[in-house]
Amino acid sequence: MTTETEKARAFLWELQAQAAEATGMRDVEHATDWQERMVEIGRRMPEVSEEQLRQVVALGMSPPEHWPPRGPDEPVWGYRLIHSLADRLETAFTGSFTRPVLGMLITGEINAVTLLAPDSQTHIVVFESELFMFANLFGKAVALAMPHEVREDGWIAFSPGGDDVRRHVRDSPEAARRFRDVVLAYVLRGRPSGASPYVPSQVVRAMGSILVDGMELFVLGHEYGHVMAGHLADRKTSRRMLGTGEVDVTEVAWEWEQEALADIIGWKLCIGAMGAKFGLELAHAGVELFFAACEVLDRAVSLLLTGEYAPDHGSSTHPPIDVRRGVVREQVQAELGENAASLLDMGTTIQEIVDVLWEETAPVILDLHRQGAVPDARWTANL
Repeated sequence: MTTETEKARAFLWELQAQAAEATGMRDVEHATDWQERMVEIGRRMPEVSEEQLRQVVALGMSPPEHWPPRGPDEPVWGYRLIHSLADRLETAFTGSFTRPVLGMLITGEINAVTLLAPDSQTHIVVFESELFMFANLFGKAVALAMPHEVREDGWIAFSPGGDDVRRHVRDSPEAARRFRDVVLAYVLRGRPSGASPYVPSQVVRAMGSILVDGMELFVLGHEYGHVMAGHLADRKTSRRMLGTGEVDVTEVAWEWEQEALADIIGWKLCIGAMGAKFGLELAHAGVELFFAACEVLDRAVSLLLTGEYAPDHGSSTHPPIDVRRGVVREQVQAELGENAASLLDMGTTIQEIVDVLWEETAPVILDLHRQGAVPDARWTANL
């Protein structure tokens, strides 16, 4: 007998198949031998035999038994990343938990979106199809803008002040250029991978990776928060998904109070999953990076469409970013007390860095607006 979860998964696969067909990605995905691609990348490693390499790749490409099946049109890398994040979050709390149906679609929103399967209350949590690529490049650009020095003991010291950041960005303009590239590639073409590739220093790669890790864990942790809090889908709205034709898609429209609680739970899960290894400050930095990224994309789309910043009044599904950021920071203060200062300082630092980088990017977007450029359709499908 088909379960409600299996029906929800089949509906997600149907949407993914239509989107892949409409965007031309079905042929690309089906023609890609991901195992051979990983082997090819691995051949760059010294002193590893072909046989050893193939054994490692085959083992890595085999999903754990507790993972659900992958959809025919779901990218291998996305499937593995999402369920790896889920595994890590689920080790951050005790008690029974049923993993919701997870996947990727073109949503035009870097918040994850909760859909309902037809004639069901089963939740389907979908991520914007380009979120993870954007997060990776966005996080690297922010890490590039963080002034730092290597101390004698080998540790890395970062300078948190806004003036230091402005001086660093002025003297080393690569951060602003990389930030601008990824924002424009995502907003104009819908593909952050269209930004020019580069390999930053090891320090920047390490910091960027930590920031992105926290951002991604928080996005999924927020959706887990709704499940763990027992939130019910009392409010619903229709949603257009690019590439899915006339399929009727229903999105859950959470109350703002529910969103606030989900943010708090998501923050706790992120801290629980990352804090022991990287420290609370860096785990919190990833959460702040998510809020800053939301602001940047909202500003960029608004500026490109109208030549002005539209005030962030929130939406039918999410409160304004300032409100969400404030709720999390209040939770940090309430939970950590006198130990909260370092996390709050880190949050302010991330916000200041992104603001400085945005100041360098906004004039370019305004000029594109005057030239008649428009955002990719994913950003306007539900306006």
